[in-house]
Amino acid sequence: MLNKVQRLFDKVRRRFAPEVPTRSLSEWEARHEETVRTSVEAVLPYLPEEGMFLDIGANIGIFTRLLREARPSATGILFEPVARYAEICRERFSGDDGIEVVHAAMGDEDAVRTIYKAAHNYGANSLMTEIMFDRRPNSAVRPDTVIEEEEIQLVHGSRWLLGRGIEHVDMIKTDTEGYDYAVLDGLREWLVKTGCRPVLHVELLAEDYHPLADRQRQALDAYVPLGYQAVDLERDLSGTVGDVLLIPGERSSEMAPQGSAPQS
Repeated sequence: MLNKVQRLFDKVRRRFAPEVPTRSLSEWEARHEETVRTSVEAVLPYLPEEGMFLDIGANIGIFTRLLREARPSATGILFEPVARYAEICRERFSGDDGIEVVHAAMGDEDAVRTIYKAAHNYGANSLMTEIMFDRRPNSAVRPDTVIEEEEIQLVHGSRWLLGRGIEHVDMIKTDTEGYDYAVLDGLREWLVKTGCRPVLHVELLAEDYHPLADRQRQALDAYVPLGYQAVDLERDLSGTVGDVLLIPGERSSEMAPQGSAPQS
């Protein structure tokens, strides 16, 4: 338990603490690879050999790279709003017909928005001013954190998928720095219209930390009538930030354990 708490603390510290030196992208990727591998291992039992997945908040594509190493015949669509990182993903998967990179964020509306980027950390990019400019006593963002801004495209998840005629996805990973509730809200119409029930690997924030904890809770609760297991954040998270598997009831007996995914 102490080791798990320490890993979560280190994750938050690495994302937001200005005293952490900025590393090159290759160094940052190497540092995070084993943590991301743990997340990949959590979803593999739910992704068939030739299954389809969405990687929402793909960053530089570490998750998809590791996932494709284990499932080389799987196909995926990556959503990454930061221009530099979307381009890295395109270069990384250039010539791979099984991977599509969409230079956009996915959420619950179609809009042009501003994304806020912590200059010292390639993984700390969020659409939420409430998180990136959070000044509460328990905030992980210090007042002297350097925040850069970038205008990005935001797409409504259900409208985008339905517009593309996509009716089946086996697994969805979303890691959007506190904005995951909007990703969940935006996907709900697609779930209802298609009847598809993918397993979702979702990054969540503890209810005493998320500035919009009520919105996050409402988004999670709205998935229960769709057949997904209820999420108990006090049970499923052991720290401020963690990854949780949302599993539809008919898939709960598959190989992976019920409840939370390994923390990253």
